[in-house]
Order: sequence, then C-alpha cells, then structure tokens
Amino acid sequence: MKKAVILGASGLVGSFLLSELLAAEDIAEVHSFARNTLATEHPKLREHLGDLLSEEFWQIKLQVDLVFICVGTTKAKTPSQELYRKIDHGIPLQAGRWALANGSPRLFIISSLGADAKSSNFYLRTKGQMEEEVLDLGLDSVILQPSMILGPRKEKRFFEAAGRFLFKTLAPLIPRNYRGVEAEDIARAMFRLSKAPKVPQRIRSSEIPALAQD
Repeated sequence: MKKAVILGASGLVGSFLLSELLAAEDIAEVHSFARNTLATEHPKLREHLGDLLSEEFWQIKLQVDLVFICVGTTKAKTPSQELYRKIDHGIPLQAGRWALANGSPRLFIISSLGADAKSSNFYLRTKGQMEEEVLDLGLDSVILQPSMILGPRKEKRFFEAAGRFLFKTLAPLIPRNYRGVEAEDIARAMFRLSKAPKVPQRIRSSEIPALAQD
C-alpha cells in the first residue's frame, strides 16, 4: 500500500487526480498540501494546510511513495512575473527537494508544451528552468507537457473559453502535439504512469490521451 502527496488538489487537473487516488485500492493515504481546505471528506485524505511559498511549510516530515505536483498559475491570474516564478518554478522545485529529503522516490509534475530554459518567452523559460532544476535533483521524475488544458473550470474567462472552443472545433486540423488536452486525461495519465516501473522523464502533449486509456 502506497502513500501519495498531491499539490493543487482543488485545481482542474488536481481534482480529477484526487478522485483517482482516493478510489485506488493500492493507495492507503492521500496527503493534500495546500493553502485552503478541500471540499472533500474521505477516510484516506489527510490535509496539510499552509503557505506553500514559505520555508516553514516544508518542514513537514512525512514518508511517502509518490508526489504529484498539479500546482500552477497563469499570466491572467498572476500578472506579476516575480510571483508567477515563485509559484510555477519555486513550488515544484521546493516540493522536489522535500520529496528527496523525505525519501519519496517518484515525482510527477505538470509543466507546459514549449517549456524551454532558453526561451525568450518568460513563461516558457520559467517552466523550462523548473524542469531542468527538478530533473537535476536526481529523483525518478516524470514531467507532463500538455498543450491547452481543457475542462470544466470554476472561473469563467471569455478569451480562454473561446480558445478552448476553437481547440475542440479545429482539433482535426491542428498538429497532434498542439491539440488541447482534457484535464481528466492528464490526471488519468499521471495516475497510470505512477504504476509503471519505468517511464520517460518527459511526456509530450500528444502522448497524454493514449496514456490515459491504458
């Protein structure tokens, strides 16, 4: 029986992944690291609340087998580049260091299509630098790089909604690696990859839907 940690369990992908983990017979405990409590009650669920941007939060001592990082923000939500970097670069890296210190062998992270540490685009560069620094930790890390993430978001933003509509409508005309990916498929793919003895360090967007079905 395994113990898992999930960051971002209230988010679009994280909520689907949380359901997978709670339903899994081989998962004994699911530990949520978050700022706010979840609207979920389950005998397997353990919540650890606090500021993930603070050093104090990461003093938690907990022996686990799997760490899933579904935390992330967007330019629209976080216009400050400094804060954006702290969230999309700092939290995954801090979680990786925590996993290493607490003996968790496997780490799963949602990054982004086009992530590149040398990109001229700040957001893609931030993701790329995060990927490289996490992989340098030496853990058995798996990074998923989805294109636009599709699904039932809590917040409604016109331009994102229009973009998702176009991604779905024009999917047959869009190269496979650039098509939108359903949040539920990303969650299922992460969960199924966690059961595999060996997987690639990076999973491309086009590979995610098939992995979700295995």
